[in-house]
Amino acid sequence: MKQRIIIAAVITSLLAYILPSCYKNKEDILALPTVSFRGDVVPIIASGGCGCHINGKTSNAVAFAHGDTIFYDAILSRSALFDAWVNGGSHPGGGIIDFKPNEKVIIKQWIAEGAKDDGGGCTVTGAITFTNNISPLYLTTCKGATCHGGIAITLDYTTMVADKAKISTMMSTGGNGHPGGALSLSTCTVNTFTEWLNQGQPK
Repeated sequence: MKQRIIIAAVITSLLAYILPSCYKNKEDILALPTVSFRGDVVPIIASGGCGCHINGKTSNAVAFAHGDTIFYDAILSRSALFDAWVNGGSHPGGGIIDFKPNEKVIIKQWIAEGAKDDGGGCTVTGAITFTNNISPLYLTTCKGATCHGGIAITLDYTTMVADKAKISTMMSTGGNGHPGGALSLSTCTVNTFTEWLNQGQPK
């Protein structure tokens, strides 16, 4: 009986020492892996399954990629559509297009983690003009059957100059100030538009 009491006391003492010690070392526990937007999600969306959005194959489909160029903003800004699709919905443009089960898992996890862009930042230098910098962004990110030029108004230079306050709000909030609903905008897009505004919106 005495021996059992001694053993119990020793075990209690060890636990009292080990447990707090383990807790204090919690910084050693590795973080759970997260889904990479650029490494995991983009390859799914900028591939065969979304072929209508690649290389301008369908004129009324928003471009996700052309050649080696990926239009990250165009993909980011449609995270809500992807969310509805992979959670029991269907392809927003109709048809029998669908993601594979494992692709849906990846997209669901990315959205659950905040649908963030893990790409690097972007420093914008030099002259920024509507023709060379803003218009290409508009054509690949904002224009489409369900966006501007479709169900929303077409934006041109004159309209964007007149909407300077709205654009400024959008850029300062990362897309939350968009009148038609929040958008996800990459650092490069925000920096490009901001610098264009700062330079006086040259054509």
